[in-house]
Amino acid sequence: MVPAVKKNVKLPLFVKFVVIMILLSAGPLAFVGLRTININREALQTSILELHTQLAKSFRDKINDHLGVISNEVSYITNVLTTEDIPWPTQETLLKTMLDSHENIVSISLLDKTGYEKIKVYNPLLEKQPKLLNLKDNEIFQSLISSNQQRVLGPLYFVENSPRLNLFYRLSNKLTIFITLSLQTLWDELDKIRFGKTGHAFIVDNNGLIIAHKSKDRLLTPAIDIPIVKEAIKSVTIGSREYTDKTGENIVGSYAPIKSLNCAVIVQQPKNEAYYSSIIIQRQAISLIIASIILSSLAAFLIARNLSRPILALASFAKRIAQRDFSGRLNIKTHDELNDLIMTFNDMSAELKKYDDMQIDKIIAEKTKTEAIIFSIGEGIVMTNHRGEILLINHQARNMLGIEQTGLEGQYLWNYLQEQKLKDTLEEIIREKDSVSDEPIIKEIDLSGDNYTKFYQANKKPVTTPKGEKIGAMMVLRDITLEKEIDRMKEDFLHSITHDLRNPITSIRGFLKFMIDGIGGELNQQQKKMVETMDRASVRLMGMINDILDIAKLESQKMELSFEDVNLVDITKSIFELFEPQITKRVINTKIEIAGGSETVPSIRVDNKLIERVIGNLVGNALKFTPEQGTITVRIEDKTDRIDYSVTDTGYGIPPEYLNIVFDKFQQVTGQRRGGTGLGLTICKHVIEAHKGKIWVESKVGHGAKFTFYIPKNL
Repeated sequence: MVPAVKKNVKLPLFVKFVVIMILLSAGPLAFVGLRTININREALQTSILELHTQLAKSFRDKINDHLGVISNEVSYITNVLTTEDIPWPTQETLLKTMLDSHENIVSISLLDKTGYEKIKVYNPLLEKQPKLLNLKDNEIFQSLISSNQQRVLGPLYFVENSPRLNLFYRLSNKLTIFITLSLQTLWDELDKIRFGKTGHAFIVDNNGLIIAHKSKDRLLTPAIDIPIVKEAIKSVTIGSREYTDKTGENIVGSYAPIKSLNCAVIVQQPKNEAYYSSIIIQRQAISLIIASIILSSLAAFLIARNLSRPILALASFAKRIAQRDFSGRLNIKTHDELNDLIMTFNDMSAELKKYDDMQIDKIIAEKTKTEAIIFSIGEGIVMTNHRGEILLINHQARNMLGIEQTGLEGQYLWNYLQEQKLKDTLEEIIREKDSVSDEPIIKEIDLSGDNYTKFYQANKKPVTTPKGEKIGAMMVLRDITLEKEIDRMKEDFLHSITHDLRNPITSIRGFLKFMIDGIGGELNQQQKKMVETMDRASVRLMGMINDILDIAKLESQKMELSFEDVNLVDITKSIFELFEPQITKRVINTKIEIAGGSETVPSIRVDNKLIERVIGNLVGNALKFTPEQGTITVRIEDKTDRIDYSVTDTGYGIPPEYLNIVFDKFQQVTGQRRGGTGLGLTICKHVIEAHKGKIWVESKVGHGAKFTFYIPKNL
């Protein structure tokens, strides 16, 4: 059976050009257009929701203002009646005046302490058959009498489909003002709220019953099954949402709770109607985008055709050159960069004809290009075999290593190095075994003398064949002297300016202490509070300065350690006592665990103050990032030659990318609350290293962090 022959499917260059040009022209246009449509649609829809919300809020405010006006006038009458001994006819006149000023008040009366109406005025248009009432059994009246409230509103009720509301105002222990208010005018205004064709508003009570609606047959019918009604009667603020009603129609609605009446204003409109203008704009925009895409595609087609013609001619010409036909020339004029390419092809064809005639070895050309690249690189490059014999070395490497000789291929590199330290380091790097992952080996070489500074960085990586066989090493040398000098100058400047700040801060703190103690004159409470705030800030600044100076001493190994026998358990307990107010306030659980079940550990020779500072920093950090009711655990383990000490918290934890840099100066985890200087863990690291120990951190996001250090016993 003859096997089938696979054919490579070729896509013509012209087709590729057309496709690419259309994607480059129409693609961004379509993306930007659709994105703009979406943004405009969202903005318009947000505006519509805000309009609905404003309508609901406006009507809610109108009701509250209506009740507020009445409350203000009642307050005025209350002040008059309680400050003067006014006869009953005058009291009746005052009530009548208030009644006449508000057409929505049905009646106003004065109740005695038993609930009986002593004086009553009424609106004959709203109260057809008035009579004096005895409200001693009225629950709302009794709630006012038995409480310290000055005003109580009764529930909304209806008289002949007209909404009414009873208001009780305490005048004195013996008298109460009782007002019956008609809300029909407000209900009529609600009925006039229209937007769009079918958009309307209605009011529901806290049980979900409709108490105001444009359709009278909907009054007192339940609406609790409407999603926005459920949300409105539970909410304390205005809001809006989209939902689907029982008929499956999408609705846009807003609501505004009226807490004084235990009801809510609901505004709703069908979604298609509310967003009709947005839909029309979207359709028009899509039509414009489609038309623009068609025009851009046509332009892309024409441009692609003009671009592809000379390229296809070049491809045909290159095919002839590949067949060793160097006789022809291209005579196409494009008046652009392609014309330069065509002329270059013609020149290349002529040159190739010369080389072909001369039988030049192509390998030499490749070797020349490779060497040109390597010898033009700014860094020093040295390639050796595993024995250290030079395979390749460029001019920059010879200058850096002080090698004047040339033609060193096959010679041992270290035989030509003058400085012993440089010779030893490079020999160690070259002979060092490569890692399994082929990670580069990077080392810094300090060649500084008494009157000069010189630093090199050597970066070594294995050289392998295409089959994976290691045949030597490639080493890149960089002069990093300037970088080191800049780092040193930065550190010197920081330490110098910090030291210079210490004396002024000390003086400032001294004068602040005088002011707090009243030596410079008595301060009022506000001045004393301001000075105490300044004193706390100066303490914090002095602490930061001391931290920076301590780090400088530790880094330069100039800090003298005062060794004495101390017990880490006792130090831990004293630290917990120091933080006791914060621990108690945030209900933090603290534990001290000693490995092996012992109650204590042997004393160890350390600098007591410095180790106490380390433990204080670690416990303080744990307390800072542990949530309320969390746990901080200190574990101490006595080992043969050292003591291990760890502090574990139940906070958020440290992201993996920060685990290797949390001990660096001024490093703080982004996104977590700040408050320190970023120097505490740096000081911890230097103090532990000064005790010949080691400190590290383990953490997993969401599971807290664990800081551990050990100190050897033979200090």
